[in-house]
Amino acid sequence: FLRKAPLRASGRRVCTYDGLLAQKPRTMSQMPSMSNYKADAKEADRNRKRLMALIKRPGNNRCADCPARLAQNAWASVNLGSFICFQCSGIHRNLGVHISKVRSLNLDSWNDDWVAQMERWGNTKATAYWEANIGPNDRKPTLEDSNAQNHVHKAFIRDKYENKRWAANGSQEEFLANGGGPAPAAPPAAHSPAQRPSSRSASAPLACSCVSHQTAELGP
Repeated sequence: FLRKAPLRASGRRVCTYDGLLAQKPRTMSQMPSMSNYKADAKEADRNRKRLMALIKRPGNNRCADCPARLAQNAWASVNLGSFICFQCSGIHRNLGVHISKVRSLNLDSWNDDWVAQMERWGNTKATAYWEANIGPNDRKPTLEDSNAQNHVHKAFIRDKYENKRWAANGSQEEFLANGGGPAPAAPPAAHSPAQRPSSRSASAPLACSCVSHQTAELGP
């Protein structure tokens, strides 16, 4: 149901939902939002050195989406935490900043939290999450596909990030909380042990082990 809000100074009314529906609670599936301020020269210089060390790590020196080798002039998806090549960066931009926020390693000034996100993820963890369920028949772009930016290249990146076609189960935060692995399966429900029927017949008398009964049974 809708109710009318009080008149504002402009004379316009704004209709809102009854209750506290204006803001949705933040869920685990949402990654931390990236800052938008411009880093000063000191912060940018410090973070550039951190990025140059990160790009040399195994896994980060190749594009997260194609076989292209990366160097200091590479690009990155800040919110996804992955290093990408120039060709892939153009397709990432077309996905929109709500999916992939693209920045250059040497042309842009990097904020502290941007680099922290790259350190949390990196290409090895990012690939493990976004390609967790990829199959042997799913075609990944070759270097030729990437250079041509053909339909195979574009479709792969859209399926990977926009459609989450091969993503791991659970949220990205849960993936990191589990040490870069899928969320553990729920343990099976505990069942009470079944009661075994007694091997004795209900009509059979119980044998008594007391001395007086044994003596009575033997007689004088």
